Amino acid sequence: MIKISWISRYFSWLHNNAPEGEVEVYPTISDSFESSVPGIRVIGDLTGLPLLKFSVESGVKVVEEIAKQNQNRIYSPKSDPFLYDVLIVGAGPAGVSAGIEFKKLNYNFIILEANDPFHTIKSYPKGKPIFAEPEDLKTKSEVRIKNGTKESLLQDLQDVLKKWKLPLILKARVSKIQNEPFGFSVLCEDGKKFKTKEVVLAIGKSGNARNLEIPGEELPKVYHRLIDPKDFENEEVLVIGGGDSAVEAAIAVSDFAKTTTLSYRGKELVRPKSENKQKLESLIQSGKIEFLNATEIQEIGETEISIRELNFQNQQLTSKKISNTSVLIQIGSNAPIDFLKQIGLKIQNQKRLWDWIGFIEMILFTNVVYFGKASFYGVPTYSTIALVSLVGFVLLGIPFGVHLFRKRKELFANSWNTFKNSYIFFAALYFCTVYVGGKYFDFLLLGKQPGFHYTLLYSLTILTFGLRRMKARPTKYIKRQTWTLILIQVFPLFLLPEIILPFLGQNELLGDRNGFLLTQVFPYGAYWNAYGFILAWPLNMGIFYNTGITTFWLIYGITQTFVIIPYLVFRFGKGAYCGWICSCGGLAETLGDETRTKMPHGKFANRLENTGQWILLFATVITILKLSEIFLSPWFPFTHVLGSVGDRGKKVYDVIVDLMLGGVVGVGSYFFLSGRVWCRFFCPLSALMHIYARFSRFRILSEKKKCISCNICTKVCHQGIDVMSYANKGIPMDNVQCVRCSACVVNCPTNVLSFGELK
Repeated sequence: MIKISWISRYFSWLHNNAPEGEVEVYPTISDSFESSVPGIRVIGDLTGLPLLKFSVESGVKVVEEIAKQNQNRIYSPKSDPFLYDVLIVGAGPAGVSAGIEFKKLNYNFIILEANDPFHTIKSYPKGKPIFAEPEDLKTKSEVRIKNGTKESLLQDLQDVLKKWKLPLILKARVSKIQNEPFGFSVLCEDGKKFKTKEVVLAIGKSGNARNLEIPGEELPKVYHRLIDPKDFENEEVLVIGGGDSAVEAAIAVSDFAKTTTLSYRGKELVRPKSENKQKLESLIQSGKIEFLNATEIQEIGETEISIRELNFQNQQLTSKKISNTSVLIQIGSNAPIDFLKQIGLKIQNQKRLWDWIGFIEMILFTNVVYFGKASFYGVPTYSTIALVSLVGFVLLGIPFGVHLFRKRKELFANSWNTFKNSYIFFAALYFCTVYVGGKYFDFLLLGKQPGFHYTLLYSLTILTFGLRRMKARPTKYIKRQTWTLILIQVFPLFLLPEIILPFLGQNELLGDRNGFLLTQVFPYGAYWNAYGFILAWPLNMGIFYNTGITTFWLIYGITQTFVIIPYLVFRFGKGAYCGWICSCGGLAETLGDETRTKMPHGKFANRLENTGQWILLFATVITILKLSEIFLSPWFPFTHVLGSVGDRGKKVYDVIVDLMLGGVVGVGSYFFLSGRVWCRFFCPLSALMHIYARFSRFRILSEKKKCISCNICTKVCHQGIDVMSYANKGIPMDNVQCVRCSACVVNCPTNVLSFGELK
């Protein structure tokens, strides 16, 4: 029990009470608002930005994107008067904003609304304050969002709608959208059918209130919307939630209710705006509102409610009951996932059958790559694994190829998708050809073994996708970081060991055979030692785990791993190495940039991070055993036994860690679980830097007042960090997993986050 306690304490110290929030699920959309179904675009709340200003601006931008795509189209009278250029679903601020822009361009369009225009805003509580945030965002939309109340906002919106006289059909709830040769057929529940070339979804998500999923939630006393606070006059009201909606509801109801209680499962409220928190605190002090923090509702009864209280000090649970006549649940809403799936849209991080088949194909291919190139070093088992994987890759590739052909419109929707998917296909074909030719036909392309071609493809991929990353996110930080990663991969990790050093060696330009370079740095022509200049122990076990280790590499390796890297991490965070130097990070930040939102979040994923610490321990043990044999055997012969044990451990390490986890799982997961699976969960060097990072001065700083709790910072984090929880609280983020990729900083819509260090 004592040992388990120490292990638990160590991991607890390492994680440092890092928050473990999940990511909200939305449809997958591109920067141009296009969904996974070409021709269907998504704007408004479903983009993941829960602010009115962003919603109306998305309406303007989506029209700009459609107009840009169709700039050569001539809008003349239609042979089919019932075929629209665009059909907008939803007459909220985003849909109306887009409609106005379409009308300016003389598009033939229509708006379908399931209820009334601005239905969601009409359902806001009376007098709800409206904050026109972010204040510095200047929108181009005709729909202006100003500070005020629900009533003033509605008046402004109605005035705009009246002014522009948009083609609008009410009570038209869309039930189905079908692909057609001309575009889409849009079917409504009442049987009406519309034909359109393109669809813009502006349906929001507020109509899909989240449930507690507890007994009694179906009782008539339970509400998910607050319309008029006066409806709760003389009631014993319990408000559940911890965001602005819950706080505003509690404040409004307290003017009329007999008693008002606010229940929140966290220790403190961190998400509400400062104005709302100040009002709430004032009402709590005056006794008008009772705040029950760290509480969870267990059951809702006719006249009372069962509440569970959590004591965070001793982790003991206690329960109590409170008298109650009305319950108001304000815990947010979910996107209409079922409807989006039904019309064929892909949902973020939700895996379909063909996603799993594609994942298996990637794993089989990476088996061919890693076990294939390793098989050239004389391990028959590796050849068998590579061959079986190649056969499986080809056989499974037949039905998968048919599926991809059917999805060709999506795969080749634009020039980048066309290039990207073509590049991946030809890169896979190139390596398979190189491997089969070298292994079974004694044909070595360019006279080089597959290892050379693997490194060539690795470097070319980082260059290609790095250029795309800089074009897509042209910040100074990303340009400097990406160019650094490209140059390090291309020169010291490819050109130097694969071309420059062999050329110099063959022409005897590396000095005397007994000179420093050929005895200390590259003994016996071991040009692969050049990797050690960049890749430190234990990521590169060859630094220390080498019978022929020289004085140079011993000193360099110790200095690199235990002096230089700790200093970099202390000053600039773990990302100074992982995000700027490491080749694994280089591939993750370039090839893996578009799939960063696929990284798993939550408690299970955070627990899995501990795997790297166990791998680090194993690497340390076998390295110490080997070094003991190398340096102590002249005096202690029994250390040969230790070295032998270490050698057996190294063989296990090579297969499980280097080949399977670092290669097959790490690279095979790029399009399924994001590009940082190896870095986050398994890399032993990363695990070592986690220890260093606990003493680092580097932080990501946040301005709490600007945070809108959109969760984008958490969603784009390659390392699965719940960045939003830090930003909500306004505290510096000290999570050891951070790799300084800058995605959270760059993608934050309100500029909440910035790099910094402790003073």
